[in-house]
Amino acid sequence: MVVGSRFVGESKYRASIMRRLGISLLSGVISIINRQIITDPTSGFRAVNRRAMELFVADYPQDYPEPEVLVLVGRCGLKIEEVAVRIDPRFYGESSITRIRSAYYMIKVLLAIFVDIFKRRPILKEEGRTC
Repeated sequence: MVVGSRFVGESKYRASIMRRLGISLLSGVISIINRQIITDPTSGFRAVNRRAMELFVADYPQDYPEPEVLVLVGRCGLKIEEVAVRIDPRFYGESSITRIRSAYYMIKVLLAIFVDIFKRRPILKEEGRTC
């Protein structure tokens, strides 16, 4: 799986302090679980090969797919690569994610990730075995 990261290369992306804190916390937890540095666990910009797609058909997280998929892919031994992407700044409007919502989101995502660690690995239909 290839993930487009806002934080590798010569990125000029600047998030709010709360968003940076949350991304850093998720990045640290997922990096420890996967034993691989993941810089942008909330990026939804991804590309996958056939094997990863078959894994997602068998089991795809519903609540917080961006960070949870990283744990699933790591648990199943698939390779994760990050590539630099450029994100343009917001021109108008404000994020709907307040400080309270940020904290609530982080608690729920971390809980979901820890539940994922203990879930049984999915069975791949094509191969008839767990990933």
